[in-house]
Amino acid sequence: SIICDIMVKLSKTERLILSNQYKLLKVMEDTDEYDEFIEILENGYEIFYDEIFMNIFDELPASCGQFVLDILCFYEAVEFYKRDNPHDDEIINHPYSCFKGFDGNNETKYMTFAGFLVFSQHRFEILKKYANTTNQFNSHMPMLDTYQKMVNLWDSKYNKKYGLERDEILDVLNAP
Repeated sequence: SIICDIMVKLSKTERLILSNQYKLLKVMEDTDEYDEFIEILENGYEIFYDEIFMNIFDELPASCGQFVLDILCFYEAVEFYKRDNPHDDEIINHPYSCFKGFDGNNETKYMTFAGFLVFSQHRFEILKKYANTTNQFNSHMPMLDTYQKMVNLWDSKYNKKYGLERDEILDVLNAP
């Protein structure tokens, strides 16, 4: 027996709608770029549906989005502290005092959401400088556990207070 794992299933109606959308794009952009997708959809070549949807990601749960917002809020607060205290070498040189991003291989949704917040929504502008040093917020190493410990402490002990004092910042940075 043949075992198939088809992730995407489309009804004939969905295929027709998508095919028509690609035909419109083809005309509007005056290109043959969409011909292959049109043929895949019209002929029902399920094996290639994933190619059509390769840039459409699964949803990011609200709880994960809130987690990214929390960590960026914390790091924004740290950046404001560092800006106002430029001689505090202990915090400035702390290994976790700069936002490192998320692992691009295993924490991709978190990484791309952080990028969306900074670059598309123009939030947390003070953290934008780390995009260059981290390859667009790609830490190249797992960071979720580290950030989870930091956010948990920041929440439980400091009630996600934004204007943290020096000792409070160090406490959270040392949580991992």
